[in-house]
Amino acid sequence: MLVWVVGSGGMLGSALVLRARAQAADVFDATPVPWADPVAAQQVLRADAERLADTAGDRDWAVMWAAGASVVSSGAHGVDAERAALRTLLGRIAERPPAGPGAVFVTSSAGGVYAGSSGPPFSTDSEPRPISPYGQLKLDQETDARELVGGRIPLVLGRFSNLYGPGHNTEKGQGLIAMLCRACVRRAPLNLYVPMDTVRDYLYVDDAADLAWRATMSAVGEQPAGVHVEVVASGRAATVGEVIATIQAVAHRRVPLALGTDASARHQVPDLRLVPSVDVDASTLTTLPAGIKRVFDAAISRAV
Repeated sequence: MLVWVVGSGGMLGSALVLRARAQAADVFDATPVPWADPVAAQQVLRADAERLADTAGDRDWAVMWAAGASVVSSGAHGVDAERAALRTLLGRIAERPPAGPGAVFVTSSAGGVYAGSSGPPFSTDSEPRPISPYGQLKLDQETDARELVGGRIPLVLGRFSNLYGPGHNTEKGQGLIAMLCRACVRRAPLNLYVPMDTVRDYLYVDDAADLAWRATMSAVGEQPAGVHVEVVASGRAATVGEVIATIQAVAHRRVPLALGTDASARHQVPDLRLVPSVDVDASTLTTLPAGIKRVFDAAISRAV
C-alpha cells in the first residue's frame, strides 16, 4: 500500500501519516508544495500525481487530501487558490491513475457545510447549507471531487467535526481548545466571540485520523467505484462553557477571557451537534479531559 497525504505538515495530515506508518503502509515521498505561490503549487501537485502513478505500480494506493489554510472566519480571498489546487491534483489523478486498486479521500468540514442547515444533530441525510466562504469552499471541493474522480476512482468525502490536538496552528485563529490552552499558559486574555452555550462536537485528531483511515481503506479497489460521504465525529456534544471548565480542571488555573463581538461571529452558529456515519466505538475515543491535557501540556512545552 502506497499512501500520499497532501498537507502532511498540518495537524490532521501529520496524524494521517503516523496512522499510515502504523499500518505498515509506504508513505509517498512528496515534493514540498509552495502553497504561497498558487501557480507553482499546481505545477508541483501535477508532477507528483504523475510520479505517484509510476511509483505505485500495481500496488494498492490512496491519496488523502488534508491540505488547506482557510478557516471559518476566512473571507473570500484565497479560497479560489485552494479550490484550484485540489482540482489540479484530482484532474491529473483521474487522467492517469496508478494501475492498482486505489481510493481518494478529501477532507471537508461538517461545521462549514452544515452551518446554515436546520434540525441538528446533522447527519449525512442533512442538506448542506454553508453560510461562510469557508463552508462554500468545502462544499465546492466536494462537488469538484465528485466531478473529477467520482465513478472512476472510489471517493470518500470526510466531513469532520471540530478537530483538536497538540499540533493545532493557533496562528490561523482557529482551534478553540488550543487557543484557550495557550491563553491559560500565557495568562493572557483570549477574546471570545461566541456564547458559553455554543455546542460543538470535539474530536481528538488521532481519533479523526483513525476514522478517516478506516473509511478510506474500506473503499480501496471498490467496484464499481462509489462516492461515500462520511460525517467524521465523536457523536458527543460539549458547550464552550464545558470546554473552559475542563481546561481549568486540567490546568488548575483560570482561563483568562475577554468577552466581546466580532464580525466573524455571524458564521458561528449555536448548535452543531453531529451524527457520525463512520462506526465509532465511544470507549476507544480520547476523552475530552485526556485530549485537553495533551494540548495543555504541549502549550506548556512550547512556552518553556
